[in-house]
Amino acid sequence: MTKDEHLIPVPSGRGVNTTLAEITQARAYEKYGKYGAPSENHFRDYLFVVLKRKWLILSLVLVVTSLVAIQMFRLPSIYEGDTVIRIEPKTQSVLRNKELVISQADPNFWGTQLKLLENPILAREVVLTLDLMHNPTFMNPQNEPGFFSSLRRVFSRDKTSAKTQKEAADQVLINQSRIREEDLSAEELAQLESYEDAIIGSETAEPEVGTNLVHIKFRHSDPQMALKVSNTLAEVFINNNLARMTAGSTKAQDLLAKEIADLQGKIRHGQEAQFNYAKSHNLPMSSDASQNVEWQRLLQLGAQLVEAEKDRKLAQGIYEHAKNSSDPLSVPEVLKSTEVTSFRHELASLRQKRDSLLITYTREWPEVKKVDAEINRIEGELKAAVAQEIDGLRVKYQSLETHENEIRAAYAAQRGVTTQQAGDQLEIMEQGQEIETNKQYLNTLLQRQRELEAISGERTNELSIENPGRLPRVPVAPARVRNIVIAFLLSLVAGIGLAFLLDFLDDTVKSIDDVDRYLHLPALALIPAGRNEAPRLKGTTPVTSPAASTALALVEDVRSPVAESYRHLRTSLLLSSAGQPPKTILITSSQPSEGKTTTAINTAVMLAKTGAAVVIVDCDLRRPRLHAHFDLPNSRGLTNWLSGETDLDSLILSYDKQPNLRLLTSGPVPPNPAELLGSEEMRKLLIQLSEKFAHIIIDSPPAISFTDASILATMVDGVVLVVHGGHSSRAVVRRAKQQLLDVGANIFGIVLNNVKVEAYDYYSNYYSAYYASDYYDSEATGADAPQTG
Repeated sequence: MTKDEHLIPVPSGRGVNTTLAEITQARAYEKYGKYGAPSENHFRDYLFVVLKRKWLILSLVLVVTSLVAIQMFRLPSIYEGDTVIRIEPKTQSVLRNKELVISQADPNFWGTQLKLLENPILAREVVLTLDLMHNPTFMNPQNEPGFFSSLRRVFSRDKTSAKTQKEAADQVLINQSRIREEDLSAEELAQLESYEDAIIGSETAEPEVGTNLVHIKFRHSDPQMALKVSNTLAEVFINNNLARMTAGSTKAQDLLAKEIADLQGKIRHGQEAQFNYAKSHNLPMSSDASQNVEWQRLLQLGAQLVEAEKDRKLAQGIYEHAKNSSDPLSVPEVLKSTEVTSFRHELASLRQKRDSLLITYTREWPEVKKVDAEINRIEGELKAAVAQEIDGLRVKYQSLETHENEIRAAYAAQRGVTTQQAGDQLEIMEQGQEIETNKQYLNTLLQRQRELEAISGERTNELSIENPGRLPRVPVAPARVRNIVIAFLLSLVAGIGLAFLLDFLDDTVKSIDDVDRYLHLPALALIPAGRNEAPRLKGTTPVTSPAASTALALVEDVRSPVAESYRHLRTSLLLSSAGQPPKTILITSSQPSEGKTTTAINTAVMLAKTGAAVVIVDCDLRRPRLHAHFDLPNSRGLTNWLSGETDLDSLILSYDKQPNLRLLTSGPVPPNPAELLGSEEMRKLLIQLSEKFAHIIIDSPPAISFTDASILATMVDGVVLVVHGGHSSRAVVRRAKQQLLDVGANIFGIVLNNVKVEAYDYYSNYYSAYYASDYYDSEATGADAPQTG
């Protein structure tokens, strides 16, 4: 292709001086050199890499984003309880604390109050007030972790009435007086440290700029717990401040507080006594009969007694029947014995033997007497076995009777225990009534104590709850949507980076530009992948005619890109030699399954369409495929000629659809293909074929796997190396090239086969405009004229 390369019809708007080399040497995923704007080529390169690995990128994005989303929804939602307290100023002065301006006479007052909110003693009082040591929800994550449970927590809206929140606040005050008078041991204080640290770690005190308001916030996975702790922190903090101010309380209030403490002690001791009484008498803590162990045990013993009595009666009936039966062998339980069954079978066999002897001999015959003695012995053992089985039935009956008596005695004893327990339950109910009476009296005293504190005008507290916390509806953490979006973006960037890395590490020949860059050989043609290959690649078999699965189907449609590509290949071959077109052309590949047979067939067909006489020779004597594509027999062929047959015309087959095309199949597969192809007969064959045909296309085995291609390369005008686009390694193709060059072969160039041309590539745009022309409309009215491109 050195002289006139203006062979390709170009669409309107293209330059008419575009040569074939400029088109075939362009990159597969660019707009082929000057056909696209230079500013777009760089972007097209990147876009092609991304689209080529789109499923890898989408899979990575999907997996990473899904895992992060699942993990985000598996994490418990964190809710924040927010209680606002107010600190009233006493005197007019100004204290600047960072950006916060607070009116307070004492410049250390505000900082002191904020530090007191982080005091471990305050946290300890909150733990004791809410009894967090016995609340598993506080230290453990929220129950029911999982994707659907998280969604249910996100969209659920639990409603808490104002009355319930008020009762919780009252309970804080009830327990507060008890906690402050309790003395905790060093061991108890050590046990409370982890709870104190948990509260301090999740608590924040944030002053509101420009005001005297402070937000006490507490975060927890349970919204109820977050609300309780934040409200309790505010309540305990305010009560502690009030307690410091009212240290010198009146005697009446002290006496009232002492009486309340005594009454609380009575209630506590009464509850302990009630618990100890229930424990010592083995009483259930609930009145529900289903939770009463003794009652359930009585029911179980009653059911067991009924079952044991039924089993005993059944065993007794069987034993009485066997004992009183005139024929014990009629009892089914006796017949179940393997020993009795064995004796019966043996006795029947001996009796049969005796009867057969009596047919010939008398009863006095020694053999008959011997059998009679054996029968008497077996009958004795059978009777003993039957008696033993009846005795076993008796033992079983007696054991079941003993078991029934034991269960009956246990049932009677359990019934007495249950009766005693009923009396004990009456006693514990009386204790419970006394405890309830004391609790009601305690509530009266507490109410009176609150009334005394309310009417004490001199006791003012500069701290107050301005805005009680509300049940948090929306979690504040984790930021699920943000983290999922970040994971999506990072996985997308990682996927694109991985796509470029894989493309960089890809060692296959993908484009004509790779052929020129890495193989340093001319690119004769680029053959796009045929449309009918998709079902085969997916592992399915399309329902088509036999001809549709052959290589000829690729060029049957003269308008297809595949057919046009083979026309390019024909033109490249005709122009590959100076002076005259090549006569003998060897088509091979570096490794199997690269499409060399398909390329050889379609090249021969295209050359035959020019009117020249063409013969295609199947020299792949190891795995011949030429006859299968043309649906011809392979009983005789090349191997017959190489083995000594002289009638060459009878071995050459014709093709009805193309009169100018002849075929020489491989014939029977020989044991020594390389020796036959390297023989002098092969050279003579090529000389004879050269006299009859204008072009000889030779299909050979892969060059790397076998030496056949290297041998044939020394006998032909040139070699065409077929490379599977995106599949063949550069190193393997270079090795095949070097192997051919080492034997002095003339390599015409490379055919890049089975290339997947994307819809946005130049070829697609080019062929779309090419089909729009009237070229094929005029061609359809006549025969396929000789073409050069």
